[in-house]
Amino acid sequence: MSCAYVIEVGDDQVGLVLRDAGDREFQFHAAHAAYQSLDGQRFASAAHAEKAARAHQAHVLTRPNRRHMEL
Repeated sequence: MSCAYVIEVGDDQVGLVLRDAGDREFQFHAAHAAYQSLDGQRFASAAHAEKAARAHQAHVLTRPNRRHMEL
C-alpha cells in the first residue's frame, strides 16, 4: 500500500510526497514551478519534505532579484 501527502507552504500546495509499498523513503513531486529543484528528491518522512520545502522558500525569498540588480 502506498502513502501520499500534500506538501504545503503557507497557502500554496507546492508538491506531494509518495512512498510506495516496500519503500523506506518518500519521493517529492513538485506541483509548483518554484519547487522544481526538489522534484525527485527523497525524504525520510513527509515532515522532512515539508521542512525542505519551507527552507527552499526561505532561500528563494532571500536571494536578490537579478532583474533589479541589472538596473
